[in-house]
Amino acid sequence: MPNELRVWMDPIEHSQVLAALHALAPKRCLEWGIGGSTQSFLQHCAFIQEWVSVEHDETWFKQVRDTIQDPRLSLHHVAPDQPLPAGKNGKAEMIAWNARAEHEPELMASYVGKPRSLGGAPFDFVLVDGRARRFCIEEGFGLLRSGGLLILHDAQRTDYHDALQAQGAPVFLTPWKQGQVCLLRKP
Repeated sequence: MPNELRVWMDPIEHSQVLAALHALAPKRCLEWGIGGSTQSFLQHCAFIQEWVSVEHDETWFKQVRDTIQDPRLSLHHVAPDQPLPAGKNGKAEMIAWNARAEHEPELMASYVGKPRSLGGAPFDFVLVDGRARRFCIEEGFGLLRSGGLLILHDAQRTDYHDALQAQGAPVFLTPWKQGQVCLLRKP
């Protein structure tokens, strides 16, 4: 299929998220960190009426924007509030910057806060799969309707566990291969 983005989830994790989507049948969805899975979820879930995505990487944002032509997708680019590293030690500096973004809210505050600035009804479903996940978990859970579901991808990273537990009783799904899926239902 032309214009198909690669899904950066293992088929196991992708199936787990799809199963959760089909069980919940959300109408309004929010995601931090867009990708091929976004395209796939929209293709497989006709019941979704609106999917709001926030992406920090401008180059990736443009590629996705030019690839996914689904009118239900509302895609927003929000650059980090403090610039990404551009030094000679690219990968090492980026890893360090990403780690800082999990503990320093000022690095990605506009990115984390973008969905709230859009207004509208609460979300039925939130997927956290981008940067500043600890802050997106808290913000996303606050934007969920009662009975809504938040999913965190790459939940095996223990750095996120206290942020999940602060919101309720997370359920870590197994098996997983690439990035564990965690479910968090809002009472």
